[in-house]
Amino acid sequence: MKLNARLLLGISLAVILVVLYFISTSTDENNINSLDKPTTPFISQSELIETLPDFYVMDREISDGDKNKEILANNLVSKIKQSFGKKDMLDFEAELIAILKDPTISRQDKINLLWMMVHQLGVETEQGLYVLEYMATLAPIELSEELAVLFTNASARAKLGLLYVMESILRLDNTAAKVSAEHLDQAKQQMLDTISAQLVNVDNNVELGFSILETVVGYLPFDQAKLLIDDHFMTLSGEQGETSRATKAGIYNRLALANPVSRNEFLPQYIESLSADPKKAIEKEALRQDLFNIIKIDRFIAKAPQEFKNTVKDFLVAELPKIEVESTEFNYDAVMLYADLSIAMAKLQGNDLHSSESLYKKQINNTTNLLEQAILLSRSPYELNTLLPDEYTRLQISERLRAEAKRLGDSSVYSSLLRDVAKQL
Repeated sequence: MKLNARLLLGISLAVILVVLYFISTSTDENNINSLDKPTTPFISQSELIETLPDFYVMDREISDGDKNKEILANNLVSKIKQSFGKKDMLDFEAELIAILKDPTISRQDKINLLWMMVHQLGVETEQGLYVLEYMATLAPIELSEELAVLFTNASARAKLGLLYVMESILRLDNTAAKVSAEHLDQAKQQMLDTISAQLVNVDNNVELGFSILETVVGYLPFDQAKLLIDDHFMTLSGEQGETSRATKAGIYNRLALANPVSRNEFLPQYIESLSADPKKAIEKEALRQDLFNIIKIDRFIAKAPQEFKNTVKDFLVAELPKIEVESTEFNYDAVMLYADLSIAMAKLQGNDLHSSESLYKKQINNTTNLLEQAILLSRSPYELNTLLPDEYTRLQISERLRAEAKRLGDSSVYSSLLRDVAKQL
């Protein structure tokens, strides 16, 4: 399939956003993909889970009226106001983190302390949004009602910060949380309903609309998630004109790849829907290009679960390109696709026993198609001297490529590629 320049231009923004997301994603992947997201705190939820024995104790109410906590909250609010954006902020952060990690202070008291600070600072302020970032590390299910009301009435900017906290509740492990399954399900459903309902109120704030969709699509049944996305496209079309297929495809990809939940739940069903429709060539090509980009990020692919790798492998190999070596027209798209697929397969199949580099080398040595071998060598992400350290092996391959180029002569547009790779060896 030939991918023209117009399509590439149409999906370039989405590709960049997807790649930026995976480059910036933290190890516990508790960030939402927002251009306006708050500064990441110097403590993660996973650290608190390991540090606090009561982290998952979520069946206790948040108590008010503790004078000591009010005094502490007042002091912390005063400090953040004086130090915010200054060097002294490091001292404030150290003090706040020490409180969050203190096992003698209950989880509920920590939530109450941060909540009092948010109320004093205001959710519309930089300082208030900053404190919300820390609150998200505690997944405050006890404040589900309050968060829902606050989110509904907040500005677009504040909604982006609140999304981060609300998503931390959606991501709670049902088996670990010490709270009734019914209460947990109700809280999560309330978060989904509250967040989804605000899609109609995003006006022209495209980033907020996408952030809302990113937050919820992985937690909804596929048909319901798809309907929500399509409805949002209709709204955008009415406000900004018809949305192109390439743009829609880029947004679908961004949502399908946004976080572990959407990659596990939404992505496989999205792929299935594309595979079942022969008219979705543009959408399939866009998804393939985005997958190639994230697979190249070693830090991401090293931590990706096997289920994700299997899903992606099955999708990518479904349409292997055919390259006629004696063709009179150079099929650049097919050459690039074959190379990208080969690199992707090596990275997806790599593990502790077999590195992606060794698998890529094995593919080079095993293929009997000299043109495919030349493509693999010309597009290799690894140094050729490292990939093929044996000089005699490189010489043998070089001679075979030269002989094939000579056999084909100038009638084949691929002769020059064969000769160029032979020279590199």
